[in-house]
This record gives sequence, structure tokens and C-alpha cells, in this order.
Amino acid sequence: MNRWLTILLTWLSISANAQQARYAASLTLSASNFVDTVTIEWEHNRIYVPVEIGGKHYRFLFDTGAAQSVVYADMPVGGCKPAGFIRSYDAVGGISSVPMVVLPPIRLGRLTLTGCQATIQQRPVKGHQMDGILGFNLINSGLSVKIDVRHRQLILTDTKDFFNREQGLETRYRLKYHVPYIEVSPFGQYKEPTLFDTGSRSIYAMSRQSFDACQQQAGSLVASQIEGRSMGRHAIGHSGVEERSEVVFLRLSQLRMCDFTLRNLHALTVQGESHLGAGILNYGAVVFNPRKKRFRFQPYDQRLEAEAGNKQLDIAFVSEQGMPCVGLVWEQGKPYAQGFREGDIIVKIDGRPVQDFTQFVGWAFERGREYRFTVKNRQGITREVKWVRIENLKN
Repeated sequence: MNRWLTILLTWLSISANAQQARYAASLTLSASNFVDTVTIEWEHNRIYVPVEIGGKHYRFLFDTGAAQSVVYADMPVGGCKPAGFIRSYDAVGGISSVPMVVLPPIRLGRLTLTGCQATIQQRPVKGHQMDGILGFNLINSGLSVKIDVRHRQLILTDTKDFFNREQGLETRYRLKYHVPYIEVSPFGQYKEPTLFDTGSRSIYAMSRQSFDACQQQAGSLVASQIEGRSMGRHAIGHSGVEERSEVVFLRLSQLRMCDFTLRNLHALTVQGESHLGAGILNYGAVVFNPRKKRFRFQPYDQRLEAEAGNKQLDIAFVSEQGMPCVGLVWEQGKPYAQGFREGDIIVKIDGRPVQDFTQFVGWAFERGREYRFTVKNRQGITREVKWVRIENLKN
């Protein structure tokens, strides 16, 4: 990610003669009438769950924007059974036919899941922060799930209406390509179906198509909440980096969801789907009830509104021919004022050569320390940029 979205279609094939794979959410559970609480990691607006497969321990991202689970080609899981090929759509619009497998039994908390499908993907950014992805097929299988990052808990149950007595703001969700969409309102009375995607670290991002439609309906209202526009790209998918296009920087006076209002929210337009990301979990827990297709938001302080207080994304880095490149820079932000420009290639940091994008992403930056970046622009001209703020380096 910044955002990696895998949307899997039901009938797909790699060629006329290849085995077709069908989406299946059914899982065999080792228990019934159970409630289990799994301790999760909450790191940089990402949910990591511990799983055990074949006696080995793995760290999986819990991603409601992924229709199925994912394992990576550079870190194979032993004991998988081939299940054909399926077409994968990612966050940047890339389409690829990828292998499908049935994973060996997965141990999650006290529960064992058998028959879990997963795709085998290339890792968008090399490194081993996570070993795989646990997708929305876990919920589509019939398990009700509560995600509570404040208490670092993922609560799973097959008990009907287990969470009904809990407080919260409830709405229906609908499935599109097997992942959940809920209705939100970013401007006035304008409403749009929005993917609830814990694979994204943002609070909210608005599709450019939806933004343009909203601007036609409420031009002056939208114009008053635009902080800037820049050409660039910032999303990285399994198929690569998105195409260069105009990005609109927004400061929304309010975003409404389930009768909950988040005020003064910084957001961007994106080429992919509009989505609520894992950042919204900083303000409340969420409950999915797959039997009734209900989504419940539980504000941590039980208030119906909150201040977002998030910062605008002022710089994003992508891979350009294997090297770190400034994919997007906000012209009102500090990185732009300090000299970064869209298209700059990072060639040195404090005089040390940068070998590739993977090395750059894993660089041991110290918060608050000033670094000297040697960059080369599209014309091949090299210059030095000094920079202190490094929060947005990690993709």
C-alpha cells in the first residue's frame, strides 16, 4: 500500500487450457459455538495477526480489502495445494493472472482454519515486515469479527448475534467482488459507497472519479476544501506503481460515516477505489456481522464526532527502475520547500550510495535527525536536499 488492494473475481483463467479457480469463502473450523480473542499488533496503522502453519509461526496482515488471503512467492508456505489460476486486480488498476492455492490448516488463536484459499503474489516492496495477508474470506466464511486496536484485540465468534448487545453505530455493508463497502459522505449531502480496507494505512482516500462527480454537483463547497493539486503517483500495487496523474490534496471539513462525524480530515484523491483505511480504527472499534451484512462502528469515547488531527501526506516515494524516486510532493509542504521535486531519484544519503528502493525503504532513519539527500532530477542534474522529517518514508 501505501495501499495494496487485491480484488478477486469469481470465474477467471490464465488461458483457455488452464485450470479455472473459483472464489470460495467456506472454511472448516475446528470449533463451534466459540468466542476467541486474538492479540494483534498495531503498527503504523497496520493490523498484524500471528498465525501458525505447519508448525511455523508467521506474521500476517489483516486486510479487509483483500477478498482472499495472500502468500508471497519469495517466502513460500510449505504444504499448499495448487487450485488453478485467478485474475487479480490491485490498487493501481493492474490486472494479472496469479496462482491460487489451498493453504494447509492455519492456527489463529485457539482456532484452526482448514481449506483457506490464497493467491501467490509478488511482494510489492521487498522486505519481511509481513509474511502474508489474511483477507476478508475469514469474515465471508461466517465468522463475526470485532477489530479493537485500542485494546490490541481481534475477537472471533461463530455465535449468532454475539455482539448485538454492544453499543455502536450500525449500517449495512454490501459486497463487491467479495469485499465490504459502506456508505460515507465526504462533502455535504454527497454520498458514495466506499471500500472498508484495513490494508490501507490512511483514514480516507477519495477516488478521482468520485471527486470529479462530486465537484460537478457541489463545486463551491468542494473548491473550498482543496489544499492543492500536483502531478505524481504514490500507490504501489502488486503489479507495480500507478500511472502518473493529477492528485488533489483535500482538507475535508467533515466526513460522515454511520452517524459518526470526523472533522478537519486531510485526504488525497486516488486512481483506485475510494476507501476507508485502517486509520479510522484510531477512533473506534468495528464489528462485522456477515450473516446480516451489518457493520458497526464503536467510538472509543462514545462521542458522535471527533477531530481527525492527521497531517497531509507531503511526500511519497516510489520505485523508478529499481531506485527510490519522489513520486509525489505537496507544493505547500516542507519537503517541497526544502527542495524535493517530483521525479527526483535518491542516489545518496549523507554521502552513502543508495543501491535500490528496497535498501531505501529499510534505511534506519532516526526521527528528528537531519539527513542530506543527494538527488538527481529528470535532466540528470544532481543537487543536495537537507531534510529532517522522515515520517512518510515507509511505504
